[in-house]
Amino acid sequence: MKHQELVKEINFLLDTVEKKREKQRKKLKCYLSQVKAEKQKLRKKLTRESSTTNRKKLKKELDAANKVYSMLNA
Repeated sequence: MKHQELVKEINFLLDTVEKKREKQRKKLKCYLSQVKAEKQKLRKKLTRESSTTNRKKLKKELDAANKVYSMLNA
């Protein structure tokens, strides 16, 4: 009997871990898509901007977004 109880407990724990991993994957995928959309928006703004000071700010924001994307995608 004890053996069966241990097997059930291990199976339950494995299922719980898998569910948590799946939630984390979904959140990560969501964050990646948000960062990707932000990168695209910043690129559009950058191509339309003519002021050098505003372009520098946009480039810094784009660099930050690229770093975040690479960190999340690692």
